[in-house]
Amino acid sequence: MSAEETSTPERQTILIVEDNRELRSFLKTALSYQYDVLEAENGREALDLAKNCIPDMIITDLMMPEMNGLELAKAIKEDINISHIPLVLLTAKTDMESKLEALQYGVDDYITKPFSSAYLEARIENLLKLRKQLQMFYRSSLTSEVISPSRPNVVSQDDVFIQSIMKFIEDNIDNSEMTIDTIVSGIGFSRSVFFKKLKSLTGLAPVEFLKEARVQRAAQLIETGEFNFSQITYMVGMSDPRYLSRCFKQKFGMSPREYKEKCNNPGSKPQD
Repeated sequence: MSAEETSTPERQTILIVEDNRELRSFLKTALSYQYDVLEAENGREALDLAKNCIPDMIITDLMMPEMNGLELAKAIKEDINISHIPLVLLTAKTDMESKLEALQYGVDDYITKPFSSAYLEARIENLLKLRKQLQMFYRSSLTSEVISPSRPNVVSQDDVFIQSIMKFIEDNIDNSEMTIDTIVSGIGFSRSVFFKKLKSLTGLAPVEFLKEARVQRAAQLIETGEFNFSQITYMVGMSDPRYLSRCFKQKFGMSPREYKEKCNNPGSKPQD
């Protein structure tokens, strides 16, 4: 397993986009103790950095040469490779019309100048907490509907990304040769973008995401009562029933046999 596929905790990366050198230095100093910080002087430079480095968050000034903050937000939210990155806009404008315009461009948070470093850090922490909640949403979607990925009114690039992965896994769930590289190739993303975007959206490394999908399908098949566990193992693309059983118990807190028994008792279906 490559280092890229592990889920070892690591410092998150924030991209600061600010044409004022003093303010950019202030922001970097305030955030560097907790985050890895990248810098850009304008939106154009920031967009290139975002595509190449895929930071965990972008903090951008509104008024900048080359490309302003709103133009940067629009470009990011329209690019499926980086659309998941939260974006905080810094501006001296305090009127409601400006705030609404920022939201329409896909800005995740809006901070008016002047502000304290403590206030900025609190807003960043809050936004990252909301990102965790989004991860739980996508993970709950995986565990509840991995074999039924389609849902109406998909509007965000991030939903499109997740559903394309889920659809590919659904179509190939019984293929034991399916790997992360197979999925990456199948949905047409670069490997680095795939790893970073999936981890950001779900909190799961790709190998964990695929394993969870297989285990959830196994649970669904157990609930039908139509197959024995050896059959189910091969139907979800695994070759070792004992390994699947260990993964199953790790997820559900019970063995496949215990899960089946609970499913057979009305009103006692196991919960995640």
